[in-house]
Amino acid sequence: MAAMQHGLIGEIEVASSQGYGHRFEKHSHDEFVISANLFGNEQVWLDGRSFSAGAGTLTTYNPGQIQGGGVPEDQPWHFVSLYVTADLLSHCLGLARVEFARAATYLPGLTQRMAQVVDGSLADDCFLRERGEERLILLLGDIVQASGMRLPMEARLARSAVLQLQELLAAQLDAAPNLEQMATPLGLSKFQLLRAFQQDTGMSPRQWAMQLRTRRAQGLLRAGLAVTEVAHTLGFADQSHLTRHFRAAYGLPPGQYQRAVRR
Repeated sequence: MAAMQHGLIGEIEVASSQGYGHRFEKHSHDEFVISANLFGNEQVWLDGRSFSAGAGTLTTYNPGQIQGGGVPEDQPWHFVSLYVTADLLSHCLGLARVEFARAATYLPGLTQRMAQVVDGSLADDCFLRERGEERLILLLGDIVQASGMRLPMEARLARSAVLQLQELLAAQLDAAPNLEQMATPLGLSKFQLLRAFQQDTGMSPRQWAMQLRTRRAQGLLRAGLAVTEVAHTLGFADQSHLTRHFRAAYGLPPGQYQRAVRR
């Protein structure tokens, strides 16, 4: 029996599944399926040929390919998977078309990173889920490049464009624009936007917005606003959401900080 978790990050479906022994009957998907084998030895049947995929292997299936297989009875296994449509994958990466030529590649670094991204995407923390989309898109770009496909040249944002985007994020801290709304006016794919913004700031757009939210929270707490009011004003899901991120940034919870600066 397999234990499975599913989630939807933006328009990308993510899943984490594990168990002891399992057989997947022959089937196909409308989307690309990208799976990371974290533990176990999967026997895969794909379009008439068979191969093994052990721990550290990344398997990639194009839409419509017939796949099947499984793990021998009583053997432990753990996989994480992404399901992304052809149109969405091409659009996110700025490519006209994507097709994987190799079904299995040993890439232990990418498989571990994919596990971390999926775990974060399935977390209860709404900021981790929001950041999950950024991390997923960057991961997809690296997976496509590792498979041998070339992405469009990475853009460098002019400093004026970075400042313009930061102003947009600062003006909408309680409801930040999505990646599409940020990338389209600049003529970039989501992947290009994320790489370019990170090159300039060392952070993703949502990370940058979060550090500004916690900084604004400091000012409001100094001014005497209640913690619950600060959380509401800055668009945090609730007081505990503010507390988690404030403590992570400044080392103490907002209530304790407020008492310390108002003595």
